[in-house]
Amino acid sequence: MRRELWRIGLGVGLLTLLAACKPTSSEDSWIAEVDGRRIPFSDLQRMIEVRFEDEPNVPREDILNEELNRLVSRQVVLNRARGLGIEVPQREAEVRLRQLHGIDFEGIDPQFLLEVRTEMLMERTALNDLANRIKVSESALRLHFEEHRERYRTPERIQIRQIVVAEEEKARRLHAELREGAEFATLAAENSLAPEASEGGLLPPFARGEMPEVFESAFKLKPGKLSSVLESPYGFHIFRVEAKLPAVDPKLAYVREQVRMELEQQRLAQLHKGWLRSLRRTANIRVNDRLLESLQ
Repeated sequence: MRRELWRIGLGVGLLTLLAACKPTSSEDSWIAEVDGRRIPFSDLQRMIEVRFEDEPNVPREDILNEELNRLVSRQVVLNRARGLGIEVPQREAEVRLRQLHGIDFEGIDPQFLLEVRTEMLMERTALNDLANRIKVSESALRLHFEEHRERYRTPERIQIRQIVVAEEEKARRLHAELREGAEFATLAAENSLAPEASEGGLLPPFARGEMPEVFESAFKLKPGKLSSVLESPYGFHIFRVEAKLPAVDPKLAYVREQVRMELEQQRLAQLHKGWLRSLRRTANIRVNDRLLESLQ
């Protein structure tokens, strides 16, 4: 409790500090300028507040310097993107959110969506400038594959249907119906609380360790066999194994693009810091020292 009060006090102190330093003129509305593009003071305020909340023990001066440096680097890259005519439409950011996070853009915080678009724009700009330097030769691709062959091995997997209900009594009643010949997919669609109920309880194939612990018991069953009623933090489960898929040793022909993408991402990460330093060296960067000093 005392720790929480201390953190709250720190947050209030920070907000008081920032409020005291609130810009009072157009000259104080920006914290830095990169090739004529000004970075709003409010952007630094927002980033500092987040950092202080997440890392209350980090010295204030370190946070100020790190976040200001991050903002300047971002503006350098955004200026480069503007010069190249690179853009990221909002719809592409919405697709990224769905693919990576399962987030529907309906009602999403506009600031978060803007940050996603900005990250995508920066990624696209770096890739545009470094594309020719990250290309992977066939010999490098084959060597990497041979050295990491086990990584690309597909382990044994199973595919199951499941029914999940909240009450043990209901689970045992459904289990009895299944033993008497009831259609699993129908009972799953009508009774299961799990999201795949609409698919008759059918889950995508999975390997050991990829699902919660209760699913490990399914590997002991033969195809077509029912599990007993199993309890987990999610409710009471009934499984039926639909198929067992054996492990598959990797062949380069099947994972070539995956290997290529991994190597290109590694090279891009290695080159990125030098690329950013080069952009910063040629940029005209000016910091609003008076406003910065008032924060320190």
